[in-house]
Amino acid sequence: MEGYKAPQKDIERYEHNECCDRHKYAHCCSESPCAYPVLFECAQGTGADIPKLDPTKAFTPRSLGCVTIDTSCLKNPVVKFEFDSIIKYEDKENDLPSTLIFGLFKTCDDRQEIQCGTWEYVVTFTGSPNREIATSFNFNHCECNSCPGCCTYIVKIIDAISDKGDQFSVCNTSLSVIAKSAH
Repeated sequence: MEGYKAPQKDIERYEHNECCDRHKYAHCCSESPCAYPVLFECAQGTGADIPKLDPTKAFTPRSLGCVTIDTSCLKNPVVKFEFDSIIKYEDKENDLPSTLIFGLFKTCDDRQEIQCGTWEYVVTFTGSPNREIATSFNFNHCECNSCPGCCTYIVKIIDAISDKGDQFSVCNTSLSVIAKSAH
C-alpha cells in the first residue's frame, strides 16, 4: 500500500518498544534530565473488610489502592514499590490457619495489566476461639532496569482462605513508589 502512514499511537508504541529492546534512550527521553534525580509518589488506599469467610464460595478479589509514577524522563529506571497496612483478624471457631494473599499488579502506558508478585499474610490461633489481633503487614517490590513510562501499581487481595467464618479488616493502607535512573 503506497503512501500508507501508521497512526501516531502505533508509531510511538513502536519507538518505545524499540527503545526498550535496544536500551538506547536518546530518542525516548528528553534531552534534559528529570527536574529531580529521584521521583516519589504516594497514595492512601481504600482498605477492605472481609466478613465471615465461607470456604465453600469463591473469593472475590478486592482492590486496596493504586499509585501512579511517570518515569519517562529516567534512563533504565530502578523502581521500588512499598505497601503498608494494618490487618485486624477475628478468629471465630478454629485452630486452622487463615490466609490473605495480596497481589501487586502494574499497567504501563495503557498496556495489559501484569502481576508483579504475591505475598501471604497467615495467622493461626490455638486454643480458645473468638480471639482478635491487629498487626502491621507490609511488602516491598523492586524492579531494576525497567523501561521508562507511566505506570500504575495496584494492590489487590486476590484470595482469602479460612475454614470457618473468620473475619479480616485491612485498613490504614499506604502505597508508595520511588524511582531513579540506574547507573
